Amino acid sequence: MSSGPAVIRIKPYHYVHVLDNNKNVTRVEQGPLTYTRQDHQHLVFGPDSMIMIPPRHYCIIQNPVVRDEKGAPVIDHLGQSKIRHGDEEIRFEQEPFPLYPGEKLY
Repeated sequence: MSSGPAVIRIKPYHYVHVLDNNKNVTRVEQGPLTYTRQDHQHLVFGPDSMIMIPPRHYCIIQNPVVRDEKGAPVIDHLGQSKIRHGDEEIRFEQEPFPLYPGEKLY
């Protein structure tokens, strides 16, 4: 069963979602990166460009990830990012960011 190319070249400011079938966990890989997909991994989404918010604009993210006090996404003991189901977050001008599994751009 083939799930896309075995070697994925992720450009700068791009990302992919990779599903690990052994752990049933989807994670984000950000570029620039040459990612070698293992046999038990499946490319779920991407490569797609990161979300870029220009000055004096905003976007709304549905089901945003939980972030710690440093701003990094919280990862549980299984290795997947925790999300706030049914919540919305307004993000203003900032560095380009990927959408984590479960997040949606409104």
